[in-house]
Amino acid sequence: ARPRRSQPPRGIVPAADRALLPPAAKPVGRSSRQKTTGRMSFSLDATLARADQISGLLRTSDGKDKAIALLQYVAMFASGGEAGTALAIQKSLGAARKPFRVFKPIETLMPLLTGATLRGGKRRPGQDLARALSLVKTLGMTFYFAADHVVWAGAAGVLSDKSLAQRAQKVSYWSWCLASLAGLATATRELTDALDAMTAATKKDDDEEKSAAAAKAQKLMTAVVANATQATLALALLEKLNLSKRQVGGLGVFLSLLNCYTMAPALKRKTA
Repeated sequence: ARPRRSQPPRGIVPAADRALLPPAAKPVGRSSRQKTTGRMSFSLDATLARADQISGLLRTSDGKDKAIALLQYVAMFASGGEAGTALAIQKSLGAARKPFRVFKPIETLMPLLTGATLRGGKRRPGQDLARALSLVKTLGMTFYFAADHVVWAGAAGVLSDKSLAQRAQKVSYWSWCLASLAGLATATRELTDALDAMTAATKKDDDEEKSAAAAKAQKLMTAVVANATQATLALALLEKLNLSKRQVGGLGVFLSLLNCYTMAPALKRKTA
């Protein structure tokens, strides 16, 4: 008689057949649900933190001015200088920025009136140049905002002399360019000092001092880019550069985004 083949106990699959079976699906347990909930909570917290940051930017008149400037240059980029809805929106937004600048000439002139621009303590190398650049920037921004008020008066019909409004527009742009160039020179000098401080901290192997110098250098690099872009944009608006309206609009969008980034409060991060 043939020997009987032994059968495995019920419920047990032979090892030879086990590889042919599809892999068993892992049950969705409590840990998976917790991970999903955690991701949703993190996403919501990040969204609320970003919304709070934007709200902080819009709490100030300067923040509102820069936010509207961003929309204005977006409309300029979209219109390309051609008549239509986008150009009308651009002009309307440009007029909407004026109320946020009502007292800006006084605000920018106050450091000069109080002596903060020219006052200094112990004389240091290059201090006279720094004061001169600060004075040029202060006066430039003051004339920029003051002349812009004359432009607004002409657009609003308060000033009947259109040629005066046109001359004021050029004075405004030239003043902005001059102030931006002074700011560019100041930021470049300070950036050089910050980089030298980083080099010295690296040689001393002082991580804390190096980190502080690096953070300062990053802010100054942003200031260099912003002032250079402002000067370029002012020359473009004066039609001293061969740029199309769409290119000028794109340059304005970049500058406005940079201004909003630098003016926005620090992002609040949730701590455990």
